[in-house]
Amino acid sequence: MNIKNKKNLIIFAVIFLLQLLYAPNLKAQEVNEIYEEELPATDPFIGGVTIATTPDSDTETNSLGISIMQNMRLVGTISGAHKKIAVLAMPDGRVIKYEENDFIADDIQLIEIYTDLIVVLDNVNDEYEVYMNSKIRPREGN
Repeated sequence: MNIKNKKNLIIFAVIFLLQLLYAPNLKAQEVNEIYEEELPATDPFIGGVTIATTPDSDTETNSLGISIMQNMRLVGTISGAHKKIAVLAMPDGRVIKYEENDFIADDIQLIEIYTDLIVVLDNVNDEYEVYMNSKIRPREGN
């Protein structure tokens, strides 16, 4: 380091220290109690699951599609070179990861994982597509 750089560094350090010593007292002002309106707690899992229906679909398929995921939500998918993982959020806030062919519940098996959806199989061998926006649709062509 040459003399000019050392001199500039010393001047900078002295100015910085002087500013710290003589700076006005920058404490936060005390705030009296602020009364805010209490917001209601909302559950993001209530009513968030929808199913796309066609005019000829019956109510039994709708109720099965809505309850297929048991109020779990697809929050993400991870695709690696050798492994794909789906991340599901439970109604109580826990997050659980599943791989292809894992059982999500006793009667629900995760069949395939794509970038924006997963395919699940229920106990009566019906396949459903579960999307990130909480939509559940019966899979076409099964």
